[in-house]
Amino acid sequence: MASIEKYETSADVAAEAARSAITVLKQAIDTFGEARWVLAGGSSPMAAYKIIVADYADALDWSKVVAVIGDERAVGVESPDSNWGQVTPLLFGTPTTGAVRGLRPVTEQGAEIAATRYNAEIGALVGPGETAPRFDLVWLGVGEDGHTLSLFPGHPEFNEADEDLVVPIHNSPKPPSDRITLTTKSLTNTGNAVIFATGAGKKDALALALGEKTLPIARVSSVLESGGAEVRWLFDAAAAS
Repeated sequence: MASIEKYETSADVAAEAARSAITVLKQAIDTFGEARWVLAGGSSPMAAYKIIVADYADALDWSKVVAVIGDERAVGVESPDSNWGQVTPLLFGTPTTGAVRGLRPVTEQGAEIAATRYNAEIGALVGPGETAPRFDLVWLGVGEDGHTLSLFPGHPEFNEADEDLVVPIHNSPKPPSDRITLTTKSLTNTGNAVIFATGAGKKDALALALGEKTLPIARVSSVLESGGAEVRWLFDAAAAS
């Protein structure tokens, strides 16, 4: 099931994402003994990580949270282009939230090797009788072209029939050109998803995504819904205008 929620500012979106993340992660820990969270890069998720560290650092046992990155650029973690490198000092930089068990893809050797290795790590989370790992919470950003993760519209490597959980991406329309990304298959066993739909530059793509449902973010949302996930689109006023 999907819901569309409108907030005044991107800061309000970040605050709601942070608040609800704590609720979802705590419930998962109570139910399964651990919570699995797919992280996203981008300005709104980064703002939400800061809120979590500032306001919710003591809200749960972070050592029982497993964090996965939704997509990553084939660069070193010290690069400003690294999603993991951006998230690490925010979420993993305190004595409390720093206890999160992060599954970082090793991307220094290129997209092919990184995708193979990360596919194996994510595959190790797949339980008996499952075809995809149980993810309790997935955070997704949206690009101005309607892409999410590193799944780009019209790109030959956006393939919903992919059997792998992680694939390499080459010749990305956005630099850096080489990346790795979770596939739609990897998200078919998700409990909750939050889509950060913020910024005036994205309003056309978001309108198209909700209308024709052909852009990657719409296709990913559809896959999540089909798998039984609760999907929340968190709009700010700029994106909803």
